[in-house]
Amino acid sequence: MFRFISVLVVGLAITSGAMAAPAKLIAPRAEVLGATPIYLEIKDWVLACDNTRACVARFASADVDVNTGDGYLAMERKAGPQGKLVISIEDYEGGKRPDPRSLRIDGRQTMAGLTWRLDSSEQTATLDGDAALKLLRSLVEGRKLTYSRGGMTSTVTLSGMKAVLLAMDEDQGRLNTVSALVRVGAKPANSALPAVPLPVIHAAPQPPPLPDRARFAALARRAHAALLRQYDCEPEMAHEDQAFALDASTVLVMLGCNQAAYQESILAFEAPRGAPEKAQLLVLPVPPTEPAEQDDPGDYVSLDWDAKTSTLHESAKGRGLADCGESTSWTFDGKRFVLSGHNVMGRCGGGPPGERAAGSRSRLLDTP
Repeated sequence: MFRFISVLVVGLAITSGAMAAPAKLIAPRAEVLGATPIYLEIKDWVLACDNTRACVARFASADVDVNTGDGYLAMERKAGPQGKLVISIEDYEGGKRPDPRSLRIDGRQTMAGLTWRLDSSEQTATLDGDAALKLLRSLVEGRKLTYSRGGMTSTVTLSGMKAVLLAMDEDQGRLNTVSALVRVGAKPANSALPAVPLPVIHAAPQPPPLPDRARFAALARRAHAALLRQYDCEPEMAHEDQAFALDASTVLVMLGCNQAAYQESILAFEAPRGAPEKAQLLVLPVPPTEPAEQDDPGDYVSLDWDAKTSTLHESAKGRGLADCGESTSWTFDGKRFVLSGHNVMGRCGGGPPGERAAGSRSRLLDTP
């Protein structure tokens, strides 16, 4: 089952904001490590290419209110001259496996005899290699794709698909090559840009434990009661308060702020190990594809600390538990937090739970 890939890895220092947080604070912009990531929304299609140049394009209706389609179609292509292309269709609601034999483009039957891989447990059908390339090229001038799934018909509108596939070819250096998706030419396949290796981030070693972590967090909350009121934090969210040692001299403090139906907001601080009252807002570097201006600097959604990897994880769900939102990871390397992962899906147009696109990828290693 396809899930959108991430698109970006960075490294930049954390910044501590003043306690009287301004309405707009420019967060540090994360430095791209690897290829520049891409996230595009064109008509009914979305494209994401990550910092290794691996790309995914998928149908994501621009306006669900006009019922432009309820089907699923995605194309994934790895970077490099030998980058594998995979096409996927899926039934993510009815629990039925889609039937590739029923594929129609504008009412006409698609190429017959293609060898699809069927997975009943995941309700997917996938096609790769030369067969996938031929099928995709037959789709780019079409307007609508349909297929059946358990007696029902799913529709995928192709408006915008040609544009995102052209952008994919451009990002991977395939324009005018024999392996291009759209603009096919005479250049050999090895003219494509090479894949970029995943950046390596070394996590900080685990520091000496912080004694009485609950008391440290409680003292930080008491000292910054005025700031919590400024952020309209709910007093009963104190049960979410936590404190963790970052290194021998610095503590990460996370104070509960507000509770929504399926996620909560957390204020993050850094503080001297012996002075919780001196905690300062933690404003982490933002991905280059995200706006740096923040209405509530230091306020994060469903923030979680993984002490084993010295990594902060944020997960913001855009609509319910399913098809849009973003997740971000920042790893403390002993001196600073660096962006180690980022995934986002801006369209809430329906799709399999956890669908994401665009972000960051890296290899996370312990400090040697």
